[in-house]
Order: sequence, then C-alpha cells, then structure tokens
Amino acid sequence: MTESNPGTALVLSYSAIASDPRVRREIDWLTGAGWTVDTLGLGDHPTTAVRDHYVLAPPLRWTRGRVGTLVSHIGLTGRIRFRNLLTRRVPLALRKLVRSGEYDLIVFNEYEFAPWVEDSRDFTAQALRGRLHLDLHEYRNPSVRRRTLGGRLTGAHYRWVRQHLGSSKFTSRTAVNTPIGRLYSDEFGFPVPAEVRNAPPYVAGLEPSPVDPGEIRLLFHGLPSWRRGFEEILEALDGLSSRFSMTFMLMPSPAVHARLREAIATHPAKDRIAIVPPAPMREIAEHINEYDMEIIFYKPYEPNLQYAMPNKFFEAAQGALGVVVGETQTMAPLVREHGHGVVVPEFTSASLRETLADLQPEDIMRMKANARIVAASINAESEGAAFLDAISTRHGEREAE
Repeated sequence: MTESNPGTALVLSYSAIASDPRVRREIDWLTGAGWTVDTLGLGDHPTTAVRDHYVLAPPLRWTRGRVGTLVSHIGLTGRIRFRNLLTRRVPLALRKLVRSGEYDLIVFNEYEFAPWVEDSRDFTAQALRGRLHLDLHEYRNPSVRRRTLGGRLTGAHYRWVRQHLGSSKFTSRTAVNTPIGRLYSDEFGFPVPAEVRNAPPYVAGLEPSPVDPGEIRLLFHGLPSWRRGFEEILEALDGLSSRFSMTFMLMPSPAVHARLREAIATHPAKDRIAIVPPAPMREIAEHINEYDMEIIFYKPYEPNLQYAMPNKFFEAAQGALGVVVGETQTMAPLVREHGHGVVVPEFTSASLRETLADLQPEDIMRMKANARIVAASINAESEGAAFLDAISTRHGEREAE
C-alpha cells in the first residue's frame, strides 16, 4: 500500500446502494482517495467506480412467513439466528475473501452487519489485521416497540444485534453529528464517533432564484412522514397570507400520500398546496432551486428528531434556498451562524405561522445568498475529508467530553 493506493476496501450496506446517498458518497470518497472498492448490498452494481458488487441473497426460505419467524426468533440463539438471517445470505466467494484478509478496510454501514465482526469463521486473524469502520448514521433506540406481533417477536433480535455496536473490534466509528455520537458514547463507553454530516456534493454556478413578492414558494422535499411536521405545516398555512404557496416534493409512500391528499382536499389554502414527484438523487439542487424556503420543522419526539441534521438541510443550501427550522441543538446554531434561514422559537403551528408571516422578500433573498456560502463550506467534499480522517487511525474517534 502507498499513499496513492491505500489498499482494498469492502463497503457493507443493507440497502440498494445505488440509491443510498450516504453510502454512495462514502464510495466516492474512498475511490477518490485511491482505494479499490468492493460492495455488498441489495440491488444492481451501484457505480462504475466499484470493482466488484456482491448482492445479498434473499432470506432463506425456511426463515420466511409466520412459522419461519417463530422458529427463528423463539427457537434459536442470537448468534445462530444472525447466521441464518444474514451471514448465510452473503455470497460464499465474498466470505472467502474476507477470511483471507483481502480487505485492508471494511466499512459497516449502520447496525445490521455489526454482529458479523464477532464471527471468527469469517473474521479470522487475517481479516482482523485490516481496519474495521462502523458508520452509525443516526440513533437506534434500544427500547424500540412495535404494536404488531411480528415486531414484538423480532424486538429481542434487534436489541441483540444492537449490542454489538460496542464491539472492540471496530477500529473507528462515525455518526451524522456529534450529539448523536455522544448518545452512543455514553451508552457503550467508546469514544465519541467522528462527525460526518449528510451533505451532498457542491453544485457550482447555481445562483439563487428571484423572489416573487406575490408568491413566496415554500418547500418540503424528501421522505414522507407525518412525524416530520406535516400537520404543523398544514395548520400554519391555514390563516397565512395568500402570498405563500407550499409544495411537498415526496418520495413514494402510498399511505402517506393518500393521507396528505385527503388533508389538502379540505384545506382552506388547497389551491396553494401541491404534491410533486421527487427529484433524481444527484439533481436535487437544480430541481429545488426555483423555490424560496425549505421547511424542516421536526418536533423532538425522539433523539433522531431532537438532534436531526437531515440531508435536506444541506441539499437546500446547495439549491440556494433559505431554511425554516425549529429550535434544535443541531440546525438552529448553524442557521444563526450563517444567516441562511430563520429559527421558529416554539414547536407549534402558531409559532411556525408567525415566523413565516414575518418573512419579507428582501430577507429571503439575503438568506438565499447566504445559503450559497454555506453550500461552499459544508458539502460532500468537506465531509469526505472528515470521513477519510476517521478511518485512517483509531483517532477517528475522540474522547467523550
């Protein structure tokens, strides 16, 4: 290995990597730094930058359905259950490469693969000579509860898998921000994971679109969920001046779309509210550029919402939009520092309505101009440097404060 050719890396993700922004960025960072990268995940070969892509096989037939779930989650130990539910789905050719120490770095994305690192059949002494990096992403609630029978049955397995996040075999860890990293650090006792934020690549040459005083164009784009402030947004629009319009640019979710359409149909401002298809992952900035303000108003129901710093926060900056955020420990300080948006003082629809009503065209233009400054300083390139630094040594993590 040399500085220009650091070695061979394997990126593991329980997702369709081609459409997973964070994993795609990690691959780009690694290949850009000279790593030869293989991947394991769902779906097709994610990018031409990847040498070999291994597809996670479907679940074993006997583990499917009600009987299979009962047998797997009641009749088996955690380790044997994990082997049947996941390890045996990994192509044997890849497992042999892992055993032989082929990889100088293995990146575990999120928690699903974490227990694999403790399986000495694959993670041999040769395999453990390389670096093992765990990207924790957001916070995984240890007390997760589900109302369905299936959810209750699988809860114990979820918690068993989760306890492996603290494995001493991982040489470094990252999380989407430091507050979430501290939650893990406090629980498991490892150093605070390095912060690698979900910022997209910098889009050069994209200028703020003009602001029409007669139509301030508000936007929410991304994953559809009522826990992401839809109710508060709709209530805020009721009674807000007709100079405001609202667009929901949403990923597919039939149930959420149906509920949202039903709510819009009887809304007093229904003629100013629209649902539109999502933009391609790598063209979001260009597609949202025509809007003025992105609303990111998540009530802090849980840690991930309390400490949220979602993709759309940084995508809005790339698209030259101002942002409207709640009083959080993560987004609010950045908004105040850079002046590219407004902070709603309370997590209520009334407070959101009052904050929006105070917006003036000249204020919005200033915020949109400041968003471009944020875009140039916080982007995939800057976060990539943090990621590469984290995996380079164990000092990717820092002692808890």
